Amino acid sequence: MKKIIGRGLVNPAIQATVLGLLVFVIYLLTRAPGLMYTDSGELSAACTTFGVAHPTGYPLFTLLGHVWTLMLGGSPVAALNVLAALWVAAAVSVCYLVIRETIVWIGAERSDHLYPIVAATSALMFGLSATVWAQATSIEVYSLHLLLTAITLLFIIKSIRNNANAQRWSILAGLLYGLMLSNHLSSAFLAPGFIVLWLSGSDAPRVRLKRWPFIVVPALVGLALYAVLPIRSAQEPPINWGMVSRGIDAFLYHVKGTQFGVWLFSDKKAFSVNVALFMQILTTMLLWVGLIPAAVGLWRTLGAKKRFGVGFLVLIVGNLGISFGYAIQDLEPYFLPSLLIFIILFACGLVSLLGKLPRNAQWALLVVPCIVLIMQWKQQDKSAHTAVTNYTEWILDNAEPNAIILTRQWDYFCSAAWYLQTAEDVRADVTLIDKELLRRTWYAPWLLQRYPTVMGRIQDEVNAYMPYLELFESNSKTFNLNQTNVRNIQQRFVDLLNAFLEKNLDRPVYITPELLNEEPGFAQGYERRPAGPLVRLVRPNASATQRNGLGGTSALVAALAGRTERLDVSLRQTTLSSLGTMAMYRLDAFSDTAGFRSYRDLARRLDRKDRITRQLDGVMQ
Repeated sequence: MKKIIGRGLVNPAIQATVLGLLVFVIYLLTRAPGLMYTDSGELSAACTTFGVAHPTGYPLFTLLGHVWTLMLGGSPVAALNVLAALWVAAAVSVCYLVIRETIVWIGAERSDHLYPIVAATSALMFGLSATVWAQATSIEVYSLHLLLTAITLLFIIKSIRNNANAQRWSILAGLLYGLMLSNHLSSAFLAPGFIVLWLSGSDAPRVRLKRWPFIVVPALVGLALYAVLPIRSAQEPPINWGMVSRGIDAFLYHVKGTQFGVWLFSDKKAFSVNVALFMQILTTMLLWVGLIPAAVGLWRTLGAKKRFGVGFLVLIVGNLGISFGYAIQDLEPYFLPSLLIFIILFACGLVSLLGKLPRNAQWALLVVPCIVLIMQWKQQDKSAHTAVTNYTEWILDNAEPNAIILTRQWDYFCSAAWYLQTAEDVRADVTLIDKELLRRTWYAPWLLQRYPTVMGRIQDEVNAYMPYLELFESNSKTFNLNQTNVRNIQQRFVDLLNAFLEKNLDRPVYITPELLNEEPGFAQGYERRPAGPLVRLVRPNASATQRNGLGGTSALVAALAGRTERLDVSLRQTTLSSLGTMAMYRLDAFSDTAGFRSYRDLARRLDRKDRITRQLDGVMQ
């Protein structure tokens, strides 16, 4: 029995599983209890309802997420956050196996007892790095993307190391790559690197090329999963982004992510900013000094298996090539494939550098992940982060029954509200309009399905606007060269916005504050009355009941306290502005000193040093 247990403990698969369970526990302890920023709500809603998510659709992600929510029950978003933790933990396990396979393949210093120590240390450093850990605390497509990248890499390495089963591993690698594409289309930029790796075996490349069907055919099978999108779209699920069943053009526009193409290679400043961001992420993961083992690992890999090392470099170039040119705020997860390659190179270099150390000293390596864990815990602990849910519920609590809300607060309201309305049936009476999505041809027809009464009243304005929008969407550059088209589409856009007010007089209409002065000609002549984090648009001198509640704001303030990430700072500022506006409104409109102090005290708790807080303090002095 002792021998059997001993053999089991040295089995790499068992070791990888133990490692994955360890980080999985850490991820579970730090995961968010519910909704988080940006696409968390929309993706959770798409998984729960098996709908069509934002471009590029992510059919594999939504399918697996839907099955998972059916299996676990309870709060769908909470279950999906657990799934994210599971996917990333599994990726760490696979990373451990990839490192061991790579070390053996390149024939690093012969010290077999050091392999598991170095592989465990490196995989843990990877799993506890800020960018990777962040994917494990709330649901996003990148957690599954990371796992599929790691497994594809593992199968490719096995296909070039194991001649007896090379065909089987090649088929599996091809299938996994196809599934990668059906989860995140940016995987296409990894194809050259994967091909070079696959051709780097002991066989001559021309011999390997003759086996191309073993890679390509399974990849096409995985890629065929995109056929799910138009089939499901035609069934009109609650989340039906792009309404891709409208035709082949709508399908390709969605799957190719055409609407996001404006941010790709369009901003020269983005390149230098993104390079600096990647270097910050990389050096933090490797603790700076780790750049030396990574460089040594690259040198040893190129020296021992040149084509294999070149494959790693091509993977990095493919990944960074698209990432550096993409001008978006939340870019960090796009670097995950490159971070995975760098941690493998780091491990290879570490084996070479530490191979001569005494065994007892080698075990000290495992202290490094412990240091990383301590360094990252506070920032990555999202277990008490309820701010997005608190803020969204605060907005909905201040909306009168059957309200219409126009907004462009996607990151911390609209996306979350989609989830609450469709997955948990919270305030389904509210008509929610994302102003910026009205610039997409699919959105108005989708709104007509979701809110037939409200949208049915403004179909004349929709019909006048849509021909121009279709021209713009088909070729925006040509459209924008015609200034008459530009003026006409803007005027019809404003007419459409005004129609929500003028043709739905039986419904209270609200906007979020950022829309106050964005569209000249919108809501002219209407009074603007603060309503918590909303602004109600009311005809002059009209009487209207209005909620002005603080429900959930105390929890919102507590959740944001001390947080410094970009969207935390943005939401804190938005919340402070709303609190300041409501405080002054209570004092000016109602002479309500007690109400003023309630809002001011909340602002103080949120940020005592902020300009708004200082102004509120000065009012009562």
